[in-house]
Amino acid sequence: MKKGAKAFLGIIISVTLIIALGVTNIVPYFAVIPDMVKVGIDYISLDKDKNSVSRQKLYEILTENEKTEHPFILADKSRFDTVRSEAENSSFTEYTKVLCSSVIANADALLDTNIYPPLPYVLDEEDSILPISREVINRMVILGYAWQVTGNEKYAERAAAELENACSYDDWCTSHFLATAEMALAVSIGYDWFYDYLDDETKAMLSSVTWKYAIEPALNDNHWFTWSKNNWNSICYSGIGIACMTFADENPEKAAEFLAMCYENMPIAFENFTPDGVYAEGPGYCQSGMNSIVYFIASSRNLFGTDFGMSEIDGFRELGYFPVYVTTPTGMFNFGDNKAEQCYTPVLHWYADEYDSPLLSAYQCTDFPEEFTLNTSDGTERNGSGREDALSSLWYNREYSQISASFENEPLFSYLESDVGQPLVLMRSAYLDKNATFAGIKGGYNFTNHGDLDIGTFVFDAMGERWAEELGPGSYDAPGYFLNTPAGGRWKNYCKRAEGQNTLVINPNATLDDQYVLAECDFTSYEEKDGGGTALLDMTDAYRMNGATRVTREFELYNGSSLKITDSVKCIVKSEIYWFMHTKADIEITDNGKAAILTINGKQMKATLSGDGEFSVMKAEALKGRYEYDADYSDINKLTVHLKNVKTADICITLEPVI
Repeated sequence: MKKGAKAFLGIIISVTLIIALGVTNIVPYFAVIPDMVKVGIDYISLDKDKNSVSRQKLYEILTENEKTEHPFILADKSRFDTVRSEAENSSFTEYTKVLCSSVIANADALLDTNIYPPLPYVLDEEDSILPISREVINRMVILGYAWQVTGNEKYAERAAAELENACSYDDWCTSHFLATAEMALAVSIGYDWFYDYLDDETKAMLSSVTWKYAIEPALNDNHWFTWSKNNWNSICYSGIGIACMTFADENPEKAAEFLAMCYENMPIAFENFTPDGVYAEGPGYCQSGMNSIVYFIASSRNLFGTDFGMSEIDGFRELGYFPVYVTTPTGMFNFGDNKAEQCYTPVLHWYADEYDSPLLSAYQCTDFPEEFTLNTSDGTERNGSGREDALSSLWYNREYSQISASFENEPLFSYLESDVGQPLVLMRSAYLDKNATFAGIKGGYNFTNHGDLDIGTFVFDAMGERWAEELGPGSYDAPGYFLNTPAGGRWKNYCKRAEGQNTLVINPNATLDDQYVLAECDFTSYEEKDGGGTALLDMTDAYRMNGATRVTREFELYNGSSLKITDSVKCIVKSEIYWFMHTKADIEITDNGKAAILTINGKQMKATLSGDGEFSVMKAEALKGRYEYDADYSDINKLTVHLKNVKTADICITLEPVI
């Protein structure tokens, strides 16, 4: 898109926003029109992959293939042969034995249709069948694995009934195309993995329905995912693309047409994690986006012998390391709408094998399957982790079971650059050690899908505890929760605002948003040092609407377990400044407000304040009172420094374990 067109689009969006918000004092908003140019095009891209394969070339490949070898979706015959050999020769490792046992137990449970009947077509609260589509994927993978490994037709018979049920629906909910794409993937897996069991009539029915309910609507309708950067792009292109690979015989010309779109347009979403693998929407959303991309690439390679260069695009290799790098000893660096639970995915085994990285595989192996227990809840994915266990079993490189790695070649200090403005600095004392130290801080571009006003926020783990907390997602049902424009409804949720982060708030009454929504801030320097490292973040742009002319934060991990945060602030006029850190620790203020003892589970961390201000403790709630949809944060304390009537401030806080 030309610069002039972008500028015009920005002005139109700015004016529309001002009218929609009913803003009367429009001067501050027109002052940011250069930044508003980006609004509305932040989730799209016209920079498609110019090196992608042509429609004609794909048509030739599809029609020249004499016979497709099944299975090819996600895993080929050789991977199933490995598991079959282990089962026949009792040569499992401890890990692969538990994986296989878990999946077979899941599959056996699914045989009881009184407990797990075929799923009725029921819309959820979003008028979608997405939970149903994902449950059908789970069932196809679980039953397909069991049939491929054991050869017992009871699993194939149950899967055939499930496929017929899904194809008896009146549609696959194209109004919520994520559900459509996931159902297309489910039926494709069923067709491919049970190919040698299904009769020709059933195969023809599966092909016909998938074309009618999924592929044709994908080709004929103008769906927004076709130009989006977020995980809708990856999931929809992957699901429908794999369906086109599976059912190409019915219409190879149209299958080639959509597949050409996949290879050209899926890389649009790669902008979310170039160049260093930082997934803009955070670790939880990384799972769905990364999984879908790998599903597509693995299937493409198995069918065509190539992914036509997709895996060579900047950021793809690095993406596999992102979930591991942002994993902390107690959970995750869960910025944005992400939970603190560690993010496991079998795709990490695929990445480990692809790029010879024992760390990724060792990380995934820590998600050791629990013994299967029957779960009859009404929620989706009711049979535990069977799908994940199946794919882990297929993708896990057995050679890694013989490796006792210290991961000494893996970086303990990382600056991760982000083209979409979510740079991170991460420092740790070790990997996969629950008692290690971890300190992570983010810069950012606040106007990001699932993002917060959180430039400068950080987490800190030491001694097996988290001392600086991220609050994670709010209520998705809150009005305007996904309206993250200036003065948008998202900022009426405490955990999405700067005051709900571990960062600064300056002149909170000056603006509706306590950080500039369109701010972009990066690290100006960073350096690894013995026992940690240091990074300097220029946060000025985040407070440009709050009267600040200069705001920096220096973040330093030293002695392997201590953290120092040094903030320097300059304002135009005398101002009010808050420094916040959220923690589950009990806090005792000492030394006339210049020190505090934080206690969690009998362990203690001493906070020392030098420079301006005194420590105090506040509740984890908005300065202007609790918002309607805020969660209960009564278990969270807020270590606070509060300054009034100052034009400059220097706040230096150290956190040191009490041994």
